[in-house]
Formats: sequence, structure tokens, C-alpha cells
Amino acid sequence: MSAINPRNHIKVFIASTVYDFQPKLDMVYNVLDSFGYDVINSHKGTCPLNSKKSNLNICLDAVCECDVFIGFIGPNYGSGVLEQNGKSIIHLEFEKAIEVDIPRFILTDYRVPSIRYFIRKTEIYYKGEKIKLNSENITINKIMEVDIRCVRLYEEMIKTHIPPKDRIGHWVQEYKNLEDILLHIESQFKYPERIRKLIGK
Repeated sequence: MSAINPRNHIKVFIASTVYDFQPKLDMVYNVLDSFGYDVINSHKGTCPLNSKKSNLNICLDAVCECDVFIGFIGPNYGSGVLEQNGKSIIHLEFEKAIEVDIPRFILTDYRVPSIRYFIRKTEIYYKGEKIKLNSENITINKIMEVDIRCVRLYEEMIKTHIPPKDRIGHWVQEYKNLEDILLHIESQFKYPERIRKLIGK
């Protein structure tokens, strides 16, 4: 889809897994492009490449060069895990966006917080002692088609490690379908001047 608005030169980075998400990713890209944004996304091939850098560093550098970050937390964690028991490239992109402190818009598949709620409400009794479960003390990779590492990323984004009264920048929008995603993206990005104020540009 070609842009229908003048280019506003605001760079927006989209972080997302690709598996089972391509059509949604394509639509989000097209909507943002139609609003005049410069959209950076590895799936679409718009990350600035450098043959002297690793894929990880190319992605992290792109986050640093962007003005705004959009991150999708889906049920799949992503295949770009470079070290055993390490974090995926997508996860590291989320953390880099927090580190460089650019405006963040985070969305999550509704199943991720649902699984978190299920885990938090589950108790195990072992030898008469009650053991409370959380995303850190279980090692299963998937439960009801959700990778537990996605729950950990979600908890990181809603900042469960910080007392509720002290949390800022922890809004994570749930979605069930493409319509939910586009409604949120359009409502947040339809007017670039609002985004300019957020980034001070």
C-alpha cells in the first residue's frame, strides 16, 4: 500500500515473531506506512543492514535509531535464541527499547495474560506444604499453546517487579484478532503530531 499522507520522517520499529503472524504484521506495516511513518521491521526487510554486524546487533542498532517502538507479545517466543536458555532477539529488542527510553506501544495476544492468571491461581501441595507457582519456577515450554517465556516477557513489560504505585510505562494492550490490533494502532498513530510530542521531535 502506498502512503496517502506526506512522509513525517518518524521512524517506527516493529518487534514481533513472524510465525503465524505474517498477515497481521503486513497489515500493521501498511497502516503505519499509509500514515507517513518510516517503518522498520526485519520481516519486511526494512532494517538498515550492515555486513560487518550480526543479525542481533543489526536489530538492536535499528531500535536505537528509531523514534518509537511497537512490540507484539504473541504465544510464540521466537526462534532467534542465540544461547542455550538465553533470551530471543525479539526479547532483547524489547529490553533495548526500554534501555534507550523511546515511547513504547506494547500489544499482547490475550492468551498470554490468561495463562499468567492461570499459573498464579495454581497451587501445588507437596508433602503437606503449599507451593505457589509463578512463571519463573516452572520449566515447561508451552502450556495451552503459549510459551512460558512469553509470559515472562509480558511480566517484564507490565513491570511486576515494581510496586504497583511506582509503575509507569507499563500499559500492554490485549488483542484477540486483527481488528483489535488495527483499532489500537490507528487510534495511537493516526495523528503524527501526537507522536511528535511524545518523542519531542
